[in-house]
Amino acid sequence: MTRLWNSPHFTLTMAMWMWAGHTIAARLSVGEMSPMTMMGLRWMSCLLILIFIFRRQMVAVWPQVRARIGWVLMMGGFGMAGFTFFFILAAQHTTAVNLGITQSAVPAIVMLMSLAVFGTRIGKIQIIGLAVSLVGVTVLVTGGSWQALRGLTFNPGDVLMLVACVCYAGYTVGLGKRIEMSPALMLSFFAIPATMVFAVFMGVEFWRGTMILPGAKGLAIVAYCAIFPSMLAQIFFMRGVELAGANRSGFYLNLIPVFSALMAVFFLSETLYLYHGLSMAMVLGGIYLAEKHKPG
Repeated sequence: MTRLWNSPHFTLTMAMWMWAGHTIAARLSVGEMSPMTMMGLRWMSCLLILIFIFRRQMVAVWPQVRARIGWVLMMGGFGMAGFTFFFILAAQHTTAVNLGITQSAVPAIVMLMSLAVFGTRIGKIQIIGLAVSLVGVTVLVTGGSWQALRGLTFNPGDVLMLVACVCYAGYTVGLGKRIEMSPALMLSFFAIPATMVFAVFMGVEFWRGTMILPGAKGLAIVAYCAIFPSMLAQIFFMRGVELAGANRSGFYLNLIPVFSALMAVFFLSETLYLYHGLSMAMVLGGIYLAEKHKPG
């Protein structure tokens, strides 16, 4: 088990599987509850679980956290919550194809931020790997159709999605300045501002009269999202960034749409096409190039 915990490939891949599962859960939640209610309940539940498990450790390390409180608020409120908030807004104004293509820019943004903040060198082979991975995601979200790609139009929703990407890229790079504590304990503090952000937007939904509270199925979806995408995936991702660095970890984010498509085949009875396999091969090929020829 220790060997797996010390493997960036395992920890990052596990995080991507769980985040891909969130994509399926979000689709299943349509009509079961309103979007901000889902996100608010998800993070509230995650926070309560973390506080119950780590309450004594949180009190013990509070002096360290208080000294970096601004960083903690930015990581939880802007990084984790900001990405989801802007993603939800963007989804109201742009297409799934545009969302997928724009989201695949996160690894490139991570690289540029790492270069600007830490001076992290970008290898030529890494750039090639990034391009191969990006093409793989494009093949997936367009269904391998050149006509779909030619018919792309851009709108304000794409700008919102780009803001979402900057939020998560900033979060990924920000983990390079992490406080010395376990990923699970650090997440316990990040979850506080994330919960506060979505509690506010739940209030906005209630005020606008658009809040839909979950039934039994909705509560099951919330439970899944609280335990897996919110808690375990974040812990695995933090560990992966700790082991591999922000640049290499960023490449794995392009596995999310690929894993989501594969899960949709099994859980939503969607059809598996040749382009799914081609896309996965290209995304994995891009990651392989980045890993095999990482700068020294």
